[in-house]
Amino acid sequence: MTYFLGYQGRLRLRRTTKESFASSIAPADVNTILNRAGFDGAADNLVTGDQVAIQTTAPGGLQFFPGSTWSSGQVEDSILAYVNVNALGALRFYETFSLAVNNDRTYEYPLQSFSGDPLPITFTTRGAADRILGDIVSYTFNTDREAIDTTTLSDKYKNMYSAGLISGAGSIDCLFNPIASGYDEASIIMLQLIQRLDLGSDFEAYLRLTESDIDSNVPDVYYEFGAMVTKAGIDVRPDQVIRVAIDFVTTGEIKLILGKPSGYILKEDTDRLLQEVTLDGLLTEVED
Repeated sequence: MTYFLGYQGRLRLRRTTKESFASSIAPADVNTILNRAGFDGAADNLVTGDQVAIQTTAPGGLQFFPGSTWSSGQVEDSILAYVNVNALGALRFYETFSLAVNNDRTYEYPLQSFSGDPLPITFTTRGAADRILGDIVSYTFNTDREAIDTTTLSDKYKNMYSAGLISGAGSIDCLFNPIASGYDEASIIMLQLIQRLDLGSDFEAYLRLTESDIDSNVPDVYYEFGAMVTKAGIDVRPDQVIRVAIDFVTTGEIKLILGKPSGYILKEDTDRLLQEVTLDGLLTEVED
């Protein structure tokens, strides 16, 4: 009999919070030398590498960006960009995830000064590409079917609802690491997700159980679901590496799938690429 050991498992996640928070920006909040803009609530809700849609209802549009930022050559009222967030919550804007996390100032979006009243701003976070969560020691995932009392339901609906609803919960144990490389997402992201005050701590997870690229004799088996971080803890000891423990619950449909995850593109040498390329590390900004 064949036994499958845990060495094949891996976890991919996608930042998926699609909620919004309202803010504003005043002329004094724009620093054209450092190309950073300050917004109320940014430090509490945005993480370096987030993809955000920025919108305003002001008649002149997003006046702190020059018209050359858009293909139309004119200032518009919305833009989609990746952000780099410093310790004070000030933002730089980039076209790709890798440029934002590496804070590559060669490719930053330029900012310009403006005058007049503060502009009302709405930030909406968007999902980016799936990335491997690095430095995982272990993870667990449990599903539960809720029992439903059907005594008051008519026969028409009893068969439909008597099976109950499936919910799930689990935990992830990682080694603490603030720096990622390649396709990996740093484990610090799990601590950052629960810190969001207005946007929530949602993410999408792909829990790999077996992988044919590792063992050609087994099929690909994985769970796919949306989840929310409910608890985050750290374990710091003088004689051991720092560990991060994350608890989560599912927030939507749970799928157990045999086959390749949707984010992979296969190559002839059985290696794999994620659809979004040039993903470099999640780096902590030290200075402007």
